[in-house]
Amino acid sequence: MPLNEDVMEIHGLFKTLAKKITEEWNKQTESFISLSLFRMLYVLNHKGPQKMAELAECLHVTSGAITGFADKLIERGYVERQRDLEDRRVVYLLITDSGKSLISGLMEKQVHLYSRIVERLAPEDVAHLKRIFIQMIDIVNKTDEELETQEWNI
Repeated sequence: MPLNEDVMEIHGLFKTLAKKITEEWNKQTESFISLSLFRMLYVLNHKGPQKMAELAECLHVTSGAITGFADKLIERGYVERQRDLEDRRVVYLLITDSGKSLISGLMEKQVHLYSRIVERLAPEDVAHLKRIFIQMIDIVNKTDEELETQEWNI
């Protein structure tokens, strides 16, 4: 199979897997909270208060998307906005106790969801999958670093 066909097949497989996992997540959570909102809560729970721009970078989404996510989570009482005491222009998002309680239950659902998939793979396949994902992440990170340092001659 030519390289382009492999690339397109892998791309399609990634998209299909992501779609199936999202569908299963929505079933498990009864569409109560999207994976995107869960990921934002997860970051706030593990990293503490974050600026909107930091969250956008961490989650690989736009600042506009973060604003929309934040509004939904604030409305539900899971996140709060907090102004920096020294620079009132700076706003942090922080997870509330209610958000921490929610994330705890959602983490169990996520572990259950991925366990149902991974436990059906042979141990050597799990090891290969981890190794390949690590390699791909390293390649993408190196590509990002190269792009940041590359001069554009336009």
